Amino acid sequence: MKTVPLVVCFAVVAIARTASAQAFGESIQLSQPSVSRAGAATAVPPSPLNARSGLPQQTGVQVVNDAYRGQADCHCAQPPTFLPGPKEVAPGTPVLLTHPDPNAVIYYTTDGWTPTELSSKYVTPININSNTRIQAFAVVPGKAPSPIVAGSFTVSGAPIPPPADASISGATLPKGTPLRLQTGNRVSSATANVGDHFYVLLDQNLVVNGKAIAPRGMSVDAVITSVKQAGQNGRSGVIVFRLTALNAHGMTIPLDGQFELVAPDIGAQLNHLADTTWVRVSGPMPPGNEAKIEPGMLLTASIAQDVPVSQ
Repeated sequence: MKTVPLVVCFAVVAIARTASAQAFGESIQLSQPSVSRAGAATAVPPSPLNARSGLPQQTGVQVVNDAYRGQADCHCAQPPTFLPGPKEVAPGTPVLLTHPDPNAVIYYTTDGWTPTELSSKYVTPININSNTRIQAFAVVPGKAPSPIVAGSFTVSGAPIPPPADASISGATLPKGTPLRLQTGNRVSSATANVGDHFYVLLDQNLVVNGKAIAPRGMSVDAVITSVKQAGQNGRSGVIVFRLTALNAHGMTIPLDGQFELVAPDIGAQLNHLADTTWVRVSGPMPPGNEAKIEPGMLLTASIAQDVPVSQ
């Protein structure tokens, strides 16, 4: 068992190593063995993403241009998510633009111009080496383009080294090869259901015989297999999920990774207070904490079986 801030993670699948590095300097570790064209800048005042707008919340991200604002149901794509969220970062920090729909195409700019479908198409992480404002939107088949969102990153401190590649040589991807990943969604035991899908991202390049067959930032599907909501008397919320497979370079690479996330126990929190004279508990203990998966939490999975390398 390994204890980390806010979450307690239990290993449920055997594997030789655990994730031990931070992703982008802000991750919490999970351990386991086992627009049409958007046009010019608009006068719509920037606003934070919030529940009222129907858009996902992310600290520091603003809506810059939403041509469909005010419509009851625009049938729009969701906007991209920045990972890490806009903040002060070290030089060389890579920023991923993610989207829950695997068919989404993301367009972005870093030069102050409003992005359109003629702008750069997001393919690989954007390295932040100076103060940068990223503006981006997503296009999903069958839906109107998402609102344009923006996030500002300021640079300070020493450069951070990129994560090492997972490098393999030979005609086979060996069973048991560890792959470092990180979560890309927010999931709570209060609202999650068994069978829900979310995604995690590769946190290193998968290189086979000198060729990168799966770039850092590629998404991997995850499915929730068990959920327990927090209950009375301090009972903690629990989320159990498993990874499915990584599809890369014409290969389906099955992954062996199942994870259990348990929220901190309230009783244990009370017992570890340095000055218990300030604690006054009468009657039953309050409800427990919900288990919460946040973007950027590190985890390690392994290749579940030998996979022949496509030539």
